[in-house]
Amino acid sequence: MTPTENHAPGAYTPKAGTFVCDCSGAHLWRIDLAGHLFPAFPPGCSGRSWQERDATAAESAAVEADPLP
Repeated sequence: MTPTENHAPGAYTPKAGTFVCDCSGAHLWRIDLAGHLFPAFPPGCSGRSWQERDATAAESAAVEADPLP
């Protein structure tokens, strides 16, 4: 099992996936593209970091065929 990566609000997302805050409320945040900023926690949330949950690796684009002459 790999250790859980923690990400602070305002940090860039390393990959697409679902992230959960580390408070007892377990707020979820889903991102489809890497490179966006992690959001601030909801009002009243005691969380300090976002943790990966079922994160997905970026998929490479399919290779396109050569254009017709």
